[in-house]
Amino acid sequence: MTETKYFHALQILTDNCTGCTACVRVCPTEAIRVRDHKAIIDSYRCVDCGNCINVCRFHAIIPLSDPLEIIHQFKYKLAIISSSFFGQFTEDISYEVAKQAVLNLGFDQVAEEAAVTDFMINIIRDYIRKNRDKRPILSSNCPSVVRLIQLKYPSLLPNLFHQEAPMSILTRYFRDKISKEFGLEEKEIGIFLIVPCIAHVTAVHQPEGAYKHLQDGAFSIGMIYGKIRDSLKELQNNPPSIETYPKGLTWALSGVQAELVDCEDIRTLSVNGVENVMEILSRVEDHYLDQYDYIVLRTCTNGCVGGCLNVENPFVAMSRIKKMIKEGQGRDFDFSELYELYQKGEFAVVPLAPRPIMELDKDIKKAIQKMKQINEILIMLPGLDCSACGSPSCYALAEDIVLGKASIDDCVVLLKRHSKDSEEVENQDKDKIND
Repeated sequence: MTETKYFHALQILTDNCTGCTACVRVCPTEAIRVRDHKAIIDSYRCVDCGNCINVCRFHAIIPLSDPLEIIHQFKYKLAIISSSFFGQFTEDISYEVAKQAVLNLGFDQVAEEAAVTDFMINIIRDYIRKNRDKRPILSSNCPSVVRLIQLKYPSLLPNLFHQEAPMSILTRYFRDKISKEFGLEEKEIGIFLIVPCIAHVTAVHQPEGAYKHLQDGAFSIGMIYGKIRDSLKELQNNPPSIETYPKGLTWALSGVQAELVDCEDIRTLSVNGVENVMEILSRVEDHYLDQYDYIVLRTCTNGCVGGCLNVENPFVAMSRIKKMIKEGQGRDFDFSELYELYQKGEFAVVPLAPRPIMELDKDIKKAIQKMKQINEILIMLPGLDCSACGSPSCYALAEDIVLGKASIDDCVVLLKRHSKDSEEVENQDKDKIND
């Protein structure tokens, strides 16, 4: 059986890394170690939350996304824009101008995640009512949350909302529509996402629960912002006429999705920030939150506007999007074809399996022996969880030692204690000699 290789949309620039361990301390799944003064990432444990990118002051961990040039490999090019994109611009740049600027990059068509917000709310409610034996249902729109559940809370996998995310639903819909309308083969149609975080880039390249790769690439919001910035003023002087969906922009904001799903027979909860998400998932596992029907979970602060690929402060971006929602007058998307596809089960995803992580040993007897060794080493360690050794905690260091990935000498605290003890013994010997 071949071992699964996991793709992650980030890269460590070793020349920039100082081994400061800041990234080690903020990783929620203990996926990062510092060895020989350089950070390394365990691809099995990483969930692409982006914490390490946000905390690194030396830009040693950088996000990855596809280059814009790949769109030219296709006859027809479609961009699907995340709702958080429109909160990145100053208020003198209109919603329509920002969307037109993306189209002018060389795309034949631009679609919005915001177009299907009402449709998503309706199918979420329908799914909750049809699955009353599962409580609470957990949102699956955040790829980082899905991977976190696979890794640390596998018992909750059946509780996930087992339907495609909005941008994937649009991908399925438009690929079929464009193929029929223009007589193109699927391989001639390039569909690309413009996304706010590395988890969405990873999801495009290694989707969880999809029957096949839906999209052909993913672009960073920050990169696209840089590409269109110079053309915005010219477009602003000649406002374009282009369809927009301001009401649907609510999908980018923390708490709003839960509010929209909430109704007389459905109680909801919204959670954002990876530490908060982990706390809530632990409580769900212990059945403390069974009173809720649906819980929206996002690892980024304030939802998708807090993604590490955005350029604007999440609170400012939220304010701008709220203003667009309040003042905007857009058209409604025709959901009739989408409802037909939903009824046929076209948006259902494959049930997810737990993500395997490093085992102590495949042999259960050896694994138990190693667990005993870990506990023995743990008693020797100071219990400070200072990360100075390059591991995130004393327990993690003990595990690394047993697996042959670290040494007891990596513990700086023990090393100093031993050095001090040796110095005292040496001084005592000298005193004896002098006497």
